Amino acid sequence: MNEKFFKTLLGIGILGLIIGTIGLINFMVYGKSTLALGSYIPWGLWVAIYTFFLGLTAGAFLITILTYVFRIKIFSGIGPLSAFTVVVTIICEMLIITLDLGHPLRLYQIFITPGFKSMIFWMVVFTMGMLVIYILETYYLLREEIVEWSQDPGIKNRKIYQFLSLGRTTYTDADRQQDHRRVRLLSLISIPVGLFFYGSNGAVFAVLLNRPIWNSTLTPLLFIISALVSGGALIVLLTFMFKRDDAVIHLLAHTIRFLLVVMLILEFLHFFISYQWDVVYIVTALNLILYGHYWWNFWIVHLILGSLVPLYLMIVYHDNARVLAWACFLIVFTFIAFRLSFVIPDQAVYKLEGLDTSYFHARLRTAYVPNLTEWLVSVWVISLGLLAFLLGTRWLPVIQAGRGEEEHV
Repeated sequence: MNEKFFKTLLGIGILGLIIGTIGLINFMVYGKSTLALGSYIPWGLWVAIYTFFLGLTAGAFLITILTYVFRIKIFSGIGPLSAFTVVVTIICEMLIITLDLGHPLRLYQIFITPGFKSMIFWMVVFTMGMLVIYILETYYLLREEIVEWSQDPGIKNRKIYQFLSLGRTTYTDADRQQDHRRVRLLSLISIPVGLFFYGSNGAVFAVLLNRPIWNSTLTPLLFIISALVSGGALIVLLTFMFKRDDAVIHLLAHTIRFLLVVMLILEFLHFFISYQWDVVYIVTALNLILYGHYWWNFWIVHLILGSLVPLYLMIVYHDNARVLAWACFLIVFTFIAFRLSFVIPDQAVYKLEGLDTSYFHARLRTAYVPNLTEWLVSVWVISLGLLAFLLGTRWLPVIQAGRGEEEHV
């Protein structure tokens, strides 16, 4: 990555972290009373951002599976970068959803008094499982370079790498083969864990019977396809920024283009089938998405900027890596609009006739708009993730570890 561009992103991350800290302190002191949520809309911006980060893990997760389980060599150069991406995005989604659940310091109680019938319990279990798997996988992928850096007197902060190398001063071919076997085993384990990870997250929405837009047979499939679109777009963007591997970019962009078309078809079917039910509160929720106060979020941000423009760029400029990277940037940057359209409208409809006139209180309204604290905390989490990724690529051999991997995949 260009040094000037790196410093610019670093500055944006630091500024966002500083500004977002104001909202975080306000939330930690006064709790969820500082949020714009209420009894009818208990899930807001932070849940949408959680699902956004969840989607970003999907592309990197798939790349590691293709690289270390199916041994597709073309992706070997971005394998370590993808594994590290999974770690950072899972940490970000855990942070934002822990804050949303309230009393984050009491999270340990979910393991002391587990609710085995709760989808949220299993969501936490498999999220922690994925995090542990990918921390170990990233470590084993980077260990050879970490050992080399620990013995290089020209490397700054060498003691840190000596600690990370766990006392190892040499790295033999036998060590390399053993670590690759470990990475392959972890990748194999991550397949069932990952399926339950994504499945449990989708099921949290799909099992809610009083939310008809969520409670649909198309929801899990749309959830997975959209996650692959956003996550794959992130990998294309990172590959262009850090590796400049045009062959990988073109292959992934071609796949994303196909998945984006599938996602738009599924989205159309979701609307079409739901409208056919002709149930008042379902139609009202759909109308809120398409014609409500935030119609521009769906039509302009999600459909035009986040879908049709990238699709056009990937079709017309399919052989231009830079344009493909910009198209993927648009997908990632605007994907939060898709998540907001999914999370909010289904809650913003009164399910009982006359409920809106029965009780009058700010917390008993469905006109939800994220307030300043919610936005500031969101900026804090996103900035923290950006800084963690940037500093990780600078202080850890995430980029260097992908070189010369083809012979071992």
